[in-house]
Amino acid sequence: MTLLLRALKTADTSNRDEVLIPAYTCYSVAASVVKAGLKISVYDLDPQTLRPDRDSLKNAAGNKTLAIVYQHLFGIPQPREDFHDIAVEHGIPLIEDAAQGLGGLLNGKQLGTMGDFGIFSFGRGKPLPIGAGGALTGRKDILDAVPIMSSAKGVRRLVTSVAVQALSYPFLYGIMEKLPLGLGKTVFDPGFTISGMPSMMKILSKSSLAGMESLNAHRRTIAGIYQARLDSARRVKEHAGSLPVYTRFPFFAESKLVSSQLYRLGVRRMYPEAISEEPVIRTYLANSDQPAPGAKQIAESLVTLPTHSRITPPIARIIAAGLQEEYHC
Repeated sequence: MTLLLRALKTADTSNRDEVLIPAYTCYSVAASVVKAGLKISVYDLDPQTLRPDRDSLKNAAGNKTLAIVYQHLFGIPQPREDFHDIAVEHGIPLIEDAAQGLGGLLNGKQLGTMGDFGIFSFGRGKPLPIGAGGALTGRKDILDAVPIMSSAKGVRRLVTSVAVQALSYPFLYGIMEKLPLGLGKTVFDPGFTISGMPSMMKILSKSSLAGMESLNAHRRTIAGIYQARLDSARRVKEHAGSLPVYTRFPFFAESKLVSSQLYRLGVRRMYPEAISEEPVIRTYLANSDQPAPGAKQIAESLVTLPTHSRITPPIARIIAAGLQEEYHC
């Protein structure tokens, strides 16, 4: 993301220096904007669908906007049309954040191929969960200006990835999160290091790619169990023609608290605060006065349920039963 934004800034001739991102998103997206030397602007989301609030998006876009980032949070497809007209009006590119969406479809189109640029992640918990690396697609004139970064062998990354896989059983979550692997944390750190994808992780990604659709199919099966047992009013309403990935299954519990029993089974909150509510990020906002009540509501009420390969249908049913008991849904 940072390398792409730098390339877009270099190509810009209109002194644009703001990047418009969802008000509820991974803190790494905000950090990538700051790392590129740019300012963050936010637009609000509809808490029922995770789609943008059109008025908020329109108000936030302007002649200082360098690019708009839109996302498929949890691998749930979001239509490009919500953004396209505004991007065309201002002559700015759409960056499709498909970090959680690789393998998902919307009306038969692959997520990550509908914007001017597509960004994918191969980190932990992603559709291709090898633990490191990613991919960038899009306009050749801009991508040619993105530098090729040097790569280490990645032995440490490979060992970490293997450890995470070995410890991903629900009854081992507590042990895994106590290890120095950076799991279970959401940190805003614009001082991160940029490097190429480690060579060993490239090899691992090629061998793992063939099994990705099987993993996504498993995630959909587990999500189907949650859907059948949990209150539909507390689930994200999906766009027609969607084939989600469900890196995690979102559920509106209307409480920040997760009981110890559900926590042991892998139920987690997602991002702690809306971007505009996080004090350390607010200092980098160009539109800190932009209201984002939808994003704030999502941050306050959303919990996410695990869908990965270690979650079997019986475990998923236990999780659903625990949520029903905890939240009377």
